[in-house]
Amino acid sequence: IKDYAFTFVATLESIDIPDSVTSIGEYAFSTCVDLASVTLGNSVTSIGDSVFENCYKLESIVIPASVTDMGRNVFVGCHNLTIYCEAESRPAGWSENWNSGGCLVVWGYKG
Repeated sequence: IKDYAFTFVATLESIDIPDSVTSIGEYAFSTCVDLASVTLGNSVTSIGDSVFENCYKLESIVIPASVTDMGRNVFVGCHNLTIYCEAESRPAGWSENWNSGGCLVVWGYKG
């Protein structure tokens, strides 16, 4: 998914990213203020900077173990979000500032 692909699409409420997608570009869903549901396919390996920034209605997301590269500020402005990570701890390829918004993170999620 290219950088800025759906930025500011206020009417977008849910997204199911298929297993055919491996990368989500910077700001791809930034400020999609009605986005409440996101399902990431198990082939996603890279999530760019600020992908879900200001997605106010997003309450939970599962990050598959396949994600080895995570940008900065991915969830900033997502104040009610719980992030379920299949990884046991932050992978080396994830930015130290990936969760700069301070969302609750559950590591080792087995769904």
